[in-house]
Amino acid sequence: MAVVAAGLLAGCGNKVDETKTPAQIRREIANWSSARIQKSIDAYNQEIAKRTAELKAELAKLKQLPVRELLGDAGKQLKVKADRLVESLCKLKDNLAVYASELKAKAEARVKAAK
Repeated sequence: MAVVAAGLLAGCGNKVDETKTPAQIRREIANWSSARIQKSIDAYNQEIAKRTAELKAELAKLKQLPVRELLGDAGKQLKVKADRLVESLCKLKDNLAVYASELKAKAEARVKAAK
C-alpha cells in the first residue's frame, strides 16, 4: 500500500504548472532526484510542443483572414488567443529553464563529489 501511495505522489510532481514562479519551483524541487526533475523537464517539453502547435494553428487562421475581418471580432479573438498562448509559452519556458538549471547543478555536484 505504501509503495502505491509513493508512486502516486511521485507522479504528482510531473504536472506542468505555469502559475508557479521560478522561486517556488526551486524550493519545491530542491530535494528531488535527478530522474524526477528529468520527468518534469520532459512534461514541460511536451506541453511546450503542444502549445507551440496551437499557436501555429492560430497564426495560420489569422493569416487566412481577409484584411477586413482582421480588424473585426474574428481577428480580435484570434489575436487574443494567440497572445495568451505566447504568454503561456513564455511562462512555461521560464519554468523549464529552472528545472534544467537545477538538473545541471545536481550533475555538477555529482561530478565534483566523485573527484
